[in-house]
Amino acid sequence: MADAASLPGNGPLLVINGVTPQLAVTLGRPGQAFWHRRAVTSGSSAEILIPIIAGLLAEAGIAPASLGGIACVRGPGSFTGIRVALATTLGLSLGSGVPMAGLEYLPLLAATAAGQATGVVVAITYARTGFVYLQTFLTDGPPMPMGPPVALTIADAAERLADAAAVGPLWLVGEGAARSRDVFLNTAPLATILGPEYHEPAPEIVLEAAARASYGVTAIEPLYLRPCDAEDNLATFAAARGLSPEEAHARVLQSMQG
Repeated sequence: MADAASLPGNGPLLVINGVTPQLAVTLGRPGQAFWHRRAVTSGSSAEILIPIIAGLLAEAGIAPASLGGIACVRGPGSFTGIRVALATTLGLSLGSGVPMAGLEYLPLLAATAAGQATGVVVAITYARTGFVYLQTFLTDGPPMPMGPPVALTIADAAERLADAAAVGPLWLVGEGAARSRDVFLNTAPLATILGPEYHEPAPEIVLEAAARASYGVTAIEPLYLRPCDAEDNLATFAAARGLSPEEAHARVLQSMQG
């Protein structure tokens, strides 16, 4: 049975974000002093995440059990980064008795852009292999989703932007927008693509979202939207190792669970 959700406690909030190669950890409360660290991961974030968290807690003089809540960005983004961040969040929660909550990445980007953009904001992040993650928001006030997050090819995303441009002023935020700038401006020439300072959620925005989230003790579900690269290339991997597709799929499932 699912646990009853609740608001976080009064202590500082710890927020872990592993959805992009730029791992981010934030500690604090909205409107108060906060601690924030970013580190570019070359492959696995597992080796550096715990030391970053330990360093922030030590710098702030806070024991894990004194946290008000532990929030984790659950996706969409890097399959491995999400797994590591969620596993770390679960371990910290179980070890400290502090409840946890999941956040979604694209609304955080839209909220970061909302102070600059009024109208339609489309948060777009890179999803590898010619895909992007995309979600559209109205920002005449707090960002309101106009639909769920989706994984699209770059060509399909460009068509989606052409439709969104008909609604009102169009703002694009996120690294995925910058990477495919020429393609997107071809279909939505009046769109404004926000600069690199908007490629990551602002720490203040992250803490505000964490303070509004619902917390509990149930493990946070990841938000992947698309298969991991191993599943995308399953047939190739299977043939190279002399495995049937069924055997290869079983191994992928085993790795996900372990």
